[in-house]
Amino acid sequence: MVYCFLKKNKLTSILYTNCVNNERFKIQIYHHYSTMAAVLKHWRESATLLVVAKTSKLIPNGVNGGGLQLEGTGAEQSQYNYKMLMLKRSNKSKFMPNVYVFPGGIAEDADFSAEWLDLYRKFGESESKELFIYLTSAGTGPPMFSRTRDQEFQHIPSELAFRICAIRETFEESGVLIARSIEDKSHLNSDYPRKPVWGTSFPMETQVADEWRRRVDKNPLDFITMCRTLNVIPDVWSLSEWSNWLTPVTLSSTGKGARRRYDTAFFMCVVDHLPEAMHDNNETVDLKWIPPDTLLSEYSRSKGLLAPPQVYEVHRLLHFQLVEDLHRFNWDRALKHRVRQYFPVVVGCEDDFVIVYPGDELYPEELDKIGESPILTVKCFLEDLPKRYPLMNRMHMVVDGQQWVNTSAGDGQVIPDFERTFQQSLKPKL
Repeated sequence: MVYCFLKKNKLTSILYTNCVNNERFKIQIYHHYSTMAAVLKHWRESATLLVVAKTSKLIPNGVNGGGLQLEGTGAEQSQYNYKMLMLKRSNKSKFMPNVYVFPGGIAEDADFSAEWLDLYRKFGESESKELFIYLTSAGTGPPMFSRTRDQEFQHIPSELAFRICAIRETFEESGVLIARSIEDKSHLNSDYPRKPVWGTSFPMETQVADEWRRRVDKNPLDFITMCRTLNVIPDVWSLSEWSNWLTPVTLSSTGKGARRRYDTAFFMCVVDHLPEAMHDNNETVDLKWIPPDTLLSEYSRSKGLLAPPQVYEVHRLLHFQLVEDLHRFNWDRALKHRVRQYFPVVVGCEDDFVIVYPGDELYPEELDKIGESPILTVKCFLEDLPKRYPLMNRMHMVVDGQQWVNTSAGDGQVIPDFERTFQQSLKPKL
C-alpha cells in the first residue's frame, strides 16, 4: 500500500490518495481535476487583458507628408496616442516561451468564488445589479462563457469570473491593479453602460504591491483577501470583451499536436495614463508600454516574437489612431455583440498549408476541436486560393505568416489591417 499525492493547482492544498494500483490512481486524478472551475479534458480556460493607456495628444505633422504625430520634443515616431502593455514570457515557459503577449493567465477556482458576491454587494446593490445585467445583455457568449459548470462554481456569472481572472493575472505579472476604491462609484451612474468607462489603476507603494503579488501568485484566494484588506474592488465595469481564442490542435507545419491548449477570453481596459508597471521576473522577464505601429515595426525587424493572436489583434488596433475612438468603438460593439470563438483550423492545399479563421470560405461548419479527424485539404495550389475562395480570413502557415483578410467573423469586430507594410514580413511564432 503506497501513499500517492498530487498538487491540486496553484493553491497550497495537496490531495492525498490511498492508492492500491495505478488504475485507481488515474481515476482519482481525473475526478479531482474534473471538479475545477476552468479545466476541461482537452484545454484550460484563461483570460487576458489588453491594457491600453492614453499617452499624449496628437498634433499636425508639418513634415513627411503631413498627418499627425505625438506631441512633445523627441516624441516617438508613432501615429497613435496610446500604448499597450506587453510582457515577454520566460524562456522556461512551457507555452510560448520568449514571446511577447498581453498580460493574463489561467482561471482559478478563486475567480468563481461566492465571496466575490459579498464584496460586490458591499460596493452597492444597484451597481452590482446593473453590472450583472450588462454582462450578458448582448446575448449568449461562446462556450467558455455559456457552458454549465459544477454547482460550486455557479455563484457568479462566468463573464464576471473571467474579468476578475484577467485583472488578477495582470496584477500578478505587471503590478498594474485595475481596481477602484470601495467608495468610488464614479461613472457608474444612470449613464452606465451606455457611456464608456475608463479603467482605474489603483496606486500602491512598491513594497506593498510586491508582497501582495507574491501572495496572490501562490494562492489566488489571497486576491480576495487583498481586496478586503485594501478596501478595493476589481474594476470589472471598465472591461469590455474584445475577442476569444482557442489554441488550435496543430501548432506547426510539423504536425505536432499542442501539448498545452487554452480557451482564452480577451478583454480590453482603457486608462487615461501610464500606470507604473514591472514584470515579475518569474513568468515574465521583460515589460514595455508600446504603441501598436511601433510594436509591429520593431518585430518586423526580428527584434522578438509575437504569438499569432497578438499579431492578429494588434493589426486590428491599427484602425484607431486615437484612443478615444478605439474605446468608443469597442464599448459600443460589446453592447451589441458577444465575441465569437476563434479556433484556427489548418487547411492543406496542393503545395502548402494555410490557417483559416471564422468567416473564411474554407472554414468548416463542423469543427474538430480535439484532433480526431485528418487535416482538411483542397485541390488547389496556394497562389490560386484567393481566386477560388475569395472570402478570406486566413494566414499562410509555413514561411512568412502572411495574412489575407477581407471578411469578418460576424461579431462586429473590425478586420485587421494587414495592408500596412513594415520593413520585413512579420514572423509570428507557430
